Amino acid sequence: MPLKPAVSASARRTMQSAFDEIENSITPDDSHGFSTVTLEDVRKAALAIENQMAARQALRSMRRLMPLFQGMEHYANVVEILCNGTPYLSWIWAPITLILRISSEYVEAFEQVIKGYSRIAESLGRFATLNKALANDMDFQQTLAVFYADILLYHKNAYQFVRRNGR
Repeated sequence: MPLKPAVSASARRTMQSAFDEIENSITPDDSHGFSTVTLEDVRKAALAIENQMAARQALRSMRRLMPLFQGMEHYANVVEILCNGTPYLSWIWAPITLILRISSEYVEAFEQVIKGYSRIAESLGRFATLNKALANDMDFQQTLAVFYADILLYHKNAYQFVRRNGR
């Protein structure tokens, strides 16, 4: 059985810093339970939000998020080694439900949030392929960590955007 690759200290610091920043930006009430949220929970919540929006006659297609969820599966499998022993992994997707729920009240904000998540989705699928070739490369781990930080930064900015007048 092959040994798991060593974890880059630099990558771990990058992820810790990004995690600390978003954890301090989202209120404890809003982030309660993030550590136990699965990607499947987020998918189900997105469909529930879509149904709620349809009932208000403000339907927006959540199918646009399916590439994001598929890409996050690939990315999670690759970045998981950097997240072992930390609460980091679920924060890749846990804020999505909160942000979608809040922004669903404002069609324009919702559209902007969906566009941002669609842009993130464009890159995520590539990580499964790259991991096969670069799994033991410390520079690749740093790339994974930077991408993690970018995802969390988007969550933070989207959260602040939808919460700015909604408190």
